[in-house]
Amino acid sequence: MKWIFLSFAILILPVHATQQYTESTCILLKQQVADYKRRLGMNSSLYVKSKSNLDNFCQQPVIAKTTKQVMLGKQNIVNQPVLSTNEKYKIDKQAKITQPNNEAIVSSPLASVFKALMPLFVLTSIGLLAILYFRKKLPQIKGYIGERYVTQGLTKHLNEMKYTILNDVTLPLEDGGTTQVDHIVVSNFGIFVIETKNMSGWIFGSENQAKWTQTIHRSKHSFQNPLRQNYKHTKTLSLLLNLPHDQFHSIVIFTQNAELKTKMPSSVGYLKNALTFIKTFQDLLFDDKEKADLVVSINAIKLAPNRKTNRNHVKYLKEQYNNKVS
Repeated sequence: MKWIFLSFAILILPVHATQQYTESTCILLKQQVADYKRRLGMNSSLYVKSKSNLDNFCQQPVIAKTTKQVMLGKQNIVNQPVLSTNEKYKIDKQAKITQPNNEAIVSSPLASVFKALMPLFVLTSIGLLAILYFRKKLPQIKGYIGERYVTQGLTKHLNEMKYTILNDVTLPLEDGGTTQVDHIVVSNFGIFVIETKNMSGWIFGSENQAKWTQTIHRSKHSFQNPLRQNYKHTKTLSLLLNLPHDQFHSIVIFTQNAELKTKMPSSVGYLKNALTFIKTFQDLLFDDKEKADLVVSINAIKLAPNRKTNRNHVKYLKEQYNNKVS
């Protein structure tokens, strides 16, 4: 490639008898002549032209001298030989060959390894952040999956003419806080308030215990008795709707991942148990108009299902938990 550039430079340079090339240009030209002689022979036009230029313009090569720039006010006075464009190119080319490569000096094995591992480091960081976020949101995700499972089961197996299903209902409390109800089934036979637990492992508990226990392998965790948790829901609805509390029925549904290891009340179990429990109530408490009015009232009382409502509810729960701890 350098021979092509040099040939181009020689062809376009003005030919003057007294003009002399620089030392670096003559070195490259001499190498070119030798290369043409070896590859093309002495009769080739390129060899003849290059040999002629070598003989004519490299008898007394010019030694390139440069001086520092002197600043005078706003003008720069540069005292250095005037070189053609092609001569400057050849000097720069020669300088790159003889001077050390700064990039090679800066580059080091450690920097090379770091550069190679950078994509892996970025991907690993993104993966770790995703895992942390997923772990933080896992309870909410599991809760949503469990509630979705129960919603589909209730919708499929309860006659919509007799039962109206409301899901994920957030109700206001007297102290300014909120409480969230997973499912409310309004029927002519009473109002069923359902708490869903999407848990795995063995579940131990009784109706009167304040805390129940979840066991996964050798790990044990306690959680609030869901019947007591749901009692707050039924009491809140009773006050908001101004109805007797005995017209509300508390139900706790565990998903299939959980194995109930102690005897539970009839209102606690799996989805099929809850459906059986609901259908045992056949005494008429509300006519169709009253049932429809109850649905309208609950929809009017409940808070809008949005992020603000969820944030305020989580904040309220944290405050309540901290107050209990302190």
